Amino acid sequence: MEYSSIFDRFKSLAELENSEAEKWSYLIYDCMVEIRNMLLPDCDIEKNCHRLTAVTAALVFYRYKTVLAARGTEPKSFKAGDVTLEIGDSAVKSAYMMYSEELSGIGDILKINDFVFGRTETLCTKN
Repeated sequence: MEYSSIFDRFKSLAELENSEAEKWSYLIYDCMVEIRNMLLPDCDIEKNCHRLTAVTAALVFYRYKTVLAARGTEPKSFKAGDVTLEIGDSAVKSAYMMYSEELSGIGDILKINDFVFGRTETLCTKN
């Protein structure tokens, strides 16, 4: 995974100029480490570079939108003439859905740490 590729993709997703996107570099580094820690030990990072760039940039974008929403700087609505667009939490939800979709695309190279095997009992009996 290359910082510059993730940076460019995040910048595009967030529609930011270089100077504004650079303020979020700490998120990029944090997300790179997080994704790297999720990978199987034998994962070929070079071979999967494009997919890893996509999922990492999507995670950065999700975290970026979450920070904006927490700060209250994410716009809640926009009005132009008779048209009003309500945004609210939908921007964060949409960013999470994007990340989730990208994450599902790399499931073959991820460690699954939170899967729990269990036993179920039949709740219904035969009459």
